[in-house]
Amino acid sequence: MKPNTGMPAFPGRMGALLLSLFVGLPAAAANAVFQDLLTVPRVDGSLLVVHVQRPSTTGKVPLLVYIDGSLCIPSTYNESVAWLLEKSDGAHPFALAVIEKPGPTIPALNAEGNIEIGPDFQCSAEFRQRYSIDQRVIDHLRALQHLNRHASWWNGELLVWGFSDGARIGAQLAAYYPQTKAVALVGVGGGMRMADSMEAMVCSAPADTAACRESLRKEMDEIRAAPVPTRDWMGESNTYATWASRLDAVEANVLRDLKAPLLVVHGEHDGSVPVASARKLAELMQGSGVVFRYREIPGMRHSLWGAATPQASEALHQEVLEWLTAQEGDSER
Repeated sequence: MKPNTGMPAFPGRMGALLLSLFVGLPAAAANAVFQDLLTVPRVDGSLLVVHVQRPSTTGKVPLLVYIDGSLCIPSTYNESVAWLLEKSDGAHPFALAVIEKPGPTIPALNAEGNIEIGPDFQCSAEFRQRYSIDQRVIDHLRALQHLNRHASWWNGELLVWGFSDGARIGAQLAAYYPQTKAVALVGVGGGMRMADSMEAMVCSAPADTAACRESLRKEMDEIRAAPVPTRDWMGESNTYATWASRLDAVEANVLRDLKAPLLVVHGEHDGSVPVASARKLAELMQGSGVVFRYREIPGMRHSLWGAATPQASEALHQEVLEWLTAQEGDSER
């Protein structure tokens, strides 16, 4: 099974804990080998890990930053990263960078050599302390600052590809980084507050909708009042601090001011972020002046790997990459 490496599911309300479902990720995805491994200090001296792969060309190239979902395993285990590593020497060469999550946990392999994350899996103290949308945006901006100063191979243009939580991070990164050339966001929603999306997903049974919404709102108000990294809500990789950086965010607020072209891809059957939020984003982007394309994929779940067939998933990846690398952008304006 192709894993959904986005937002953890909702135990007790929306089925089994997602961690117990993370099985069958091919070991090849975990063996992604990058050319450079950089360590970049944050302002407090703690270190960011930045993986970089450059194409064989000797000329300067754009930089594609891939940002994956919230699960606390290394970003290099994401199968889309492994896919992208094989594409950087294509017709439109690019360098690939992955800014690692803080303190990721290395998952175990099952008897077949594939990743299997069960109920005993734990996120590290560093991950719980540092992982939030806001901190990840700052981490990416810091990594880009470092590369802009030291990467002589980079032509200064940034391509952003984000998935799930990574798409939320990517929306802000693209908005705040002036040299962004093109942006592709998968499974982001972006047109509604996450708090409203949560109500729509969690409280879908007509019999107890009102009581469910009231209970859920109390829980979310508690998170807002005490956004601490020491308490979890709906999955271990989701601390109160993490949720506080998501609940009231509406990515359309910053995406409407993009200079770069924007592609949003969303699955019709996304069970982690309601398609209604993506449709609302598409509505809000109208009249913004942003070059915008919305692709809603029939039958697709949360990630591009959730398409109907492996061939369809491959084609979607190729479509997104070709769209990103073909955009002209407007970074000089």
